[in-house]
Amino acid sequence: MSFQNACYHILAPASEAHEYKKRSKLFDILLIALIIINVAAMMLETVPGIPAILQHELHVIEVVSVLIFTIEYILRVYSSASAPPRTSKASGTSQEKTTAWQKRWGYIKSPMALVDLMAILPFYLSMFVAFDLRILRVFRVLRILKIGRYSRSMQTLVTVLRNESHSLIAAISVLLLFTVIAATCIYYIEHTAQPDVFSSIPASLWWALVTLTTVGYGDAVPVTALGKVFGGLITIMGICFYALPAGILSSSYTTQMQLKRDRFKDTVQSALDDGKLSEHDIHHLEHVRALLDLDEEEAKLIVRLLQHHHNTSPHK
Repeated sequence: MSFQNACYHILAPASEAHEYKKRSKLFDILLIALIIINVAAMMLETVPGIPAILQHELHVIEVVSVLIFTIEYILRVYSSASAPPRTSKASGTSQEKTTAWQKRWGYIKSPMALVDLMAILPFYLSMFVAFDLRILRVFRVLRILKIGRYSRSMQTLVTVLRNESHSLIAAISVLLLFTVIAATCIYYIEHTAQPDVFSSIPASLWWALVTLTTVGYGDAVPVTALGKVFGGLITIMGICFYALPAGILSSSYTTQMQLKRDRFKDTVQSALDDGKLSEHDIHHLEHVRALLDLDEEEAKLIVRLLQHHHNTSPHK
């Protein structure tokens, strides 16, 4: 196996690696530990007195982390040429003619590659650009998103967001529209009584937002009778409207998990075609379970139930 191919499998999450699984798992653990240490160091830099005491240590952690993340990013771009050809959704055929550089460019444009780049870019910009880049250093917190590459739950959530993007955009559009309407109404109701608090419609947007979300900080409240009635109505409507995105996400997430269970059941049923599970079948089912991020006990229960059904079915 070439160095490029070896890098591809080692850098891939252990659950997806076809070769070098142990090395891939070890790399996953080390990288996750480094990310946690790096984010903790970034947080400590904001504690009064800590930077002065641990200035050298924090700087070493930052430099070493950026160096490792940079090498990781370069190797990921380099080894992405070994990625298997993708299947075209339109034709169902593999795009085998994709060149190595096309694969690398495709990886560079991917969301996780952009996260990797933004995690290290502020450090290098601060070395070559003269103006203050403290705002750009906020992007260092993106390093914690690198853990998402190794979290099946995070990947499921991203899939849910992608699948329900149109529904979520529609729901958020309705919420924004309703927020503007609420801010406009409360402005005309309360402006005369509280010209400083509800000085304009944009200023009233804050009240509309915290009221619709039922947070109600209390820094802006209606004092007129009509304003209080309207505020109560908006609070009740907020409970209904702001439950829409949560309902969409929870329903889609449940559907995704059910699809995973169904796929695992289909795999178990295929393995039970000959009436029993061999060692190879058991190993394959465990690999599929890990890929689908199913609970181990739940997977065992599915296997036992399907085995019982297979053994007691009439055709047996």
